Amino acid sequence: MQLCIFEDKEYFKFEPLVFSRPVFDLKVGASTIREKIADSLNFDSYTLLCRDYLKETLNNQNPAILVNEFLEDDYLFVNGRIFPNSELKSFLPDSFQGNLLLKNADVILAAYVSKDLIKKYFRVENPEFTDELFLNLPSQKTELDYFTYCWDLINQNENFINRDFDLYKSNYSNKKSEKKEGNFHLINEGKIFISDSSEIGYGVVLDASSGPIIIDENAAIMHNTVIYGPCYIGKNAFVKSNTTIYGGTSIGNYCKVAGEVSNSILMDFSNKQHDGFLGNSYLGSWVNLGAGTVTSNLKNNYSKIRAELSFGSIKTDLQFLGLLAGDHSKSAIGTRFNTATIVGFSSNIFGSGFTDKFIPSFAWGSINSKDVYKVDKAVEVAKIVLSRRNKEFTQKDYNLFLTIFNHTVSIREKYGYK
Repeated sequence: MQLCIFEDKEYFKFEPLVFSRPVFDLKVGASTIREKIADSLNFDSYTLLCRDYLKETLNNQNPAILVNEFLEDDYLFVNGRIFPNSELKSFLPDSFQGNLLLKNADVILAAYVSKDLIKKYFRVENPEFTDELFLNLPSQKTELDYFTYCWDLINQNENFINRDFDLYKSNYSNKKSEKKEGNFHLINEGKIFISDSSEIGYGVVLDASSGPIIIDENAAIMHNTVIYGPCYIGKNAFVKSNTTIYGGTSIGNYCKVAGEVSNSILMDFSNKQHDGFLGNSYLGSWVNLGAGTVTSNLKNNYSKIRAELSFGSIKTDLQFLGLLAGDHSKSAIGTRFNTATIVGFSSNIFGSGFTDKFIPSFAWGSINSKDVYKVDKAVEVAKIVLSRRNKEFTQKDYNLFLTIFNHTVSIREKYGYK
């Protein structure tokens, strides 16, 4: 039996982070949902099923993994929105169960599908997983939980860092080199993992009183920084001097961080290199927040937050929610983001005063003007940004930019960007 990790029709609720990636490639804790599912179920290989326009990008990123293609075999389908925890193994046996849907309410979280049905339903040019294909299959109730919006990942991040810590402790040694001894302070040392290859500066305080701290390979924590758990600092991440990072935070690989960060997730290669507060927020990859950029994560009247997404206004039932920013978006110095601000893919935000609470993809300005960020101009910047990290901007990247630009024309028009 083969494994297929798929995104269902509710992927759009994870805007703006999913314009450039499938839902299952969002990070929570120390890794992505997809990585957690694969690790939990112990499959040697698996297939990915996602929107067709993302296939080229995923093939490029994962040359050894089948994308939107199937082998002649029975399949276990697992929804990329599922809570990827250790309980998956017991709920989802690794032997074929006959054609069967596992549902929580109306959401299909897993499905056993025979190779005959695979041939029937998925041997098409643009395969996708839709409920309508399986209306006649028997179903069974499951208590497995799932994510519905991006902010669910933020709210569950502490829990997944706690789970990931045990994995890091078992897979790696926790030795510190002699030159590090005595240079920094550890509180509740048994809940702190420090990779041998990381660098920890003088006066750094790692406080795991409220949860574990993971410092991954080649991360650098500069002098006089304070980090509270639960927290994950990714591979090759750089945390600048005098930074304060509070619990519930995951800093992605190759990120650069300074100032004050709390309850936030940063995907790989994003920067918040200067003073300013980032709280209860989720940043995609290649995001850059200019010096003094500040996010609000709490309304002045302490009321529950309503988030404006491209498809409508959502009552979140949350008291804290900051910034959700898509890949390649940038803010100028001194930018002020209001509570629950949504910024799309590849937008360039500047101007005086608070930004709008919804900023579409390829926006230019947003505060004092509503112009469109032309694709070729955005691509020029992206090429420079990637080259600074020794990455090449390819034709596939250009195709992705152009596709997202074309898909979001009506959203920009709706919000007055011309």
